[in-house]
Amino acid sequence: MNKHVSYNSDREDVVNIVEESSAAFMKSFSSQEEAESYRLQKNLSMSDMEKFQMFCRLIRIGKMLSADNISHENK
Repeated sequence: MNKHVSYNSDREDVVNIVEESSAAFMKSFSSQEEAESYRLQKNLSMSDMEKFQMFCRLIRIGKMLSADNISHENK
């Protein structure tokens, strides 16, 4: 979600304008190949910062789900 902040010179307050995210809708596909092609195009259009943020998010999720952090209690 992209946020833009605009300042009004007449007033001291800040107006936040939030754009709709492109991920807010559910896209349906007629075939798996079409879905893979769409996902590939979407991933190719991501900026380097977006790719890095996604990578870091996946690393955090992987650490959370790793076997080292899961303990089993025997009852």
